[in-house]
Amino acid sequence: MLAVAQPKDMVEATRAALSDVSERLGGIDLILGFDCVLRRLDARNRQVYREISELYKVNNVLGFGTYGEQYRSMHLNQTFTGIAFGERKAAEAAE
Repeated sequence: MLAVAQPKDMVEATRAALSDVSERLGGIDLILGFDCVLRRLDARNRQVYREISELYKVNNVLGFGTYGEQYRSMHLNQTFTGIAFGERKAAEAAE
């Protein structure tokens, strides 16, 4: 099977993903993030590095750069992977 990736606007895709996480958690306290060095280089090449950095700052992203992630047997580059911590709305509604 062959899968072809299509590029997206990095800033808008990141903003949408962080917004979705914030909505699901009812706010973000902290994101422990792992940002691929090739994603960072791509952001610099596209001249959006400052915008991405500002999104990370506003959403309390702390972490470090990586050399990509492994998914099953495939090495993936230009990824941002993280664990978000916050107060989940669904847990409050269930009580």
